[in-house]
Amino acid sequence: MKIFSYFFRPQYIIRKLQRENNSLKLRIAELSDENQSLWDMLDEIKEADKQATVLNTLLKTKPIGDA
Repeated sequence: MKIFSYFFRPQYIIRKLQRENNSLKLRIAELSDENQSLWDMLDEIKEADKQATVLNTLLKTKPIGDA
């Protein structure tokens, strides 16, 4: 029986490693998607900050005279 278990043990380990590999691939895909979402969010924040700076500059201007 020992010989039988030696023959099938590598197959068991290979299947286990394949399952772990597949789960890690899924996790990488999830993290890549989350990473891209965070980069998109950062771009939106930068754009909103730029717009807020322009608006703040416009609000601080004072009229020079009457039109």
